[in-house]
Amino acid sequence: MTVDPITIEVVTSRLREIAASMEHALYHAGYSPILRESRDGTAGLTDAEGRVLMVGGGLQYHSLPYEQAVRAIVAQFGRAQLRDGDSFIVNDPYIAGNPHVPDMVSVTPAFDDGVLIGFGVSIAHKADMGGLVPGSSGAGSREIFHDGLRLPPVRYQSAAGIVPGIEDVLRANSRTPDVVIGDLRGQVGATRLGAGRLAALAQEYGRDRVRGVMAEILARTAARLGAELTSWPDGEAIVEGFLDNDGAELDTPVRIAVRAQKRGAKLMLDLSGCAPQTRGPVNVNAWTARSVSLLAVLAASDPTIPINSGLLQAVDFVIPEGLVVNPRFPATINLYFPTAVMVYTCVLSVLGKLNPSRAVAPSGLVTGAVALGYRKRAKPLVQYELAATGLGGTSAHDGTAIVHPMNHFTAGSPVEVVESEYPVLVRRFDIWTDSAGAGRARGGIGYVRELEVQEDCLLTLRSSGHRSASWGLAGGEGPAVSRTTINPDRPDAQKLAAIDTRELKAGDVLRVERSGGAGCGSPHERDPEAVWRDVLDGYVSAAAARECYGVVIDIGTGDVDRAATVKQRGR
Repeated sequence: MTVDPITIEVVTSRLREIAASMEHALYHAGYSPILRESRDGTAGLTDAEGRVLMVGGGLQYHSLPYEQAVRAIVAQFGRAQLRDGDSFIVNDPYIAGNPHVPDMVSVTPAFDDGVLIGFGVSIAHKADMGGLVPGSSGAGSREIFHDGLRLPPVRYQSAAGIVPGIEDVLRANSRTPDVVIGDLRGQVGATRLGAGRLAALAQEYGRDRVRGVMAEILARTAARLGAELTSWPDGEAIVEGFLDNDGAELDTPVRIAVRAQKRGAKLMLDLSGCAPQTRGPVNVNAWTARSVSLLAVLAASDPTIPINSGLLQAVDFVIPEGLVVNPRFPATINLYFPTAVMVYTCVLSVLGKLNPSRAVAPSGLVTGAVALGYRKRAKPLVQYELAATGLGGTSAHDGTAIVHPMNHFTAGSPVEVVESEYPVLVRRFDIWTDSAGAGRARGGIGYVRELEVQEDCLLTLRSSGHRSASWGLAGGEGPAVSRTTINPDRPDAQKLAAIDTRELKAGDVLRVERSGGAGCGSPHERDPEAVWRDVLDGYVSAAAARECYGVVIDIGTGDVDRAATVKQRGR
């Protein structure tokens, strides 16, 4: 059906508003800090085939797995068995495409006079789904069965209410059952809200007209990205990066390689040069690998292009099975995030070679999480904190400090919330001087955070970048490597690996030092006044100003010694 331009804009705006309302409901109904504070979840809409239309939330790489989750629900139950009032859940990454077991998927079909018109979908992290350690993402996982409870597609709710027994299974397999069920009910409610409003929209504007707008949304996205790619010169490039290890083979780095080939309005991303799937838990499934790659494509082209399934019409992927980016069952995938960030980083870097005007130096490679499980209490607690980093510098700007490289709007847990909900004291949360890569545009600064636990607990660290940091761009330098230490100021100090599990005793202090982003351009091209301000702000030490930037600070006056700077840079 042909739809007039004004109706297309109005209905598109209404669909966007529905997704935003779903996002609001998801976060404001959350029980856990990981959902309501860090916003580790998304909610949005698909068409009747599962193609993604709108997604609300900061973790936009959740979006494409919506399509696989809807297909899994339809394959399990059949379209004829879907009813108005049904809601389904699934969290098996090999079935639904969700990033890992703690990311539960909720799917609610929307009907107009009994005809299926789309789905409300959400993916949101759960505090604990069982598995080897509190938080479910254990460094010791060696197969998917270690990652926690895996649910195939099941009907969670019908018009008659929640299906008996489903929540009993979830409660029996979680260390934090009340929190998990609270988050899940809010999540399912968000998808039911979206499905209901989508049905009302079809009633208001007509089913065929809404379907026409859905098709137009996808077509416009494909056309916009195709036009952007057409403006680039044709070419081919390759970039590689390395994770420290997989958590099992500690002396073996894990290679991520991306080859990009651009021809006309099409882009091909080939990940076949990546390492084979690993024994340790750093594997990432192909749906997530594609999603993070598309985020990098938009960052290297036009970030205003909407994120939906239309992107797949302009970008082809080569991701063979059996790789760390597309493992075969039953490989564990629970520590996927550092690998996903490396894929994003490599795609962004390789596209920077094809489109230099949008080139961005890599962020720090330390993203992941810290999980602390407090078990010696009537109701166990799982403290789950996402780890940020700094963004890389660009041709025009310094990198942003203390932010996630892909999901820029995912907040860390506020100190006040952490201390009020968990038996922990945040002793320090500060910038980490000299943590960023030097350059004409400096990388974003990293940070130091110290937690003093007040009870015995089990620590699980999911990270990378402890051995090798990210790389600079166009003569810029890479940042410092990250460090994680238990009791750093005591004789019994212990340095942790990037992927580690340790017992902590009451009074122990955990210090995490997270590197910043890489620099862009030669550090000797940076304005000495900018270096001086960085020294005043504590971002750069006076020693690093001299050694890395060639800028000499007069200790007596605190100002730039211009004559000494010219001499230092001349060396």
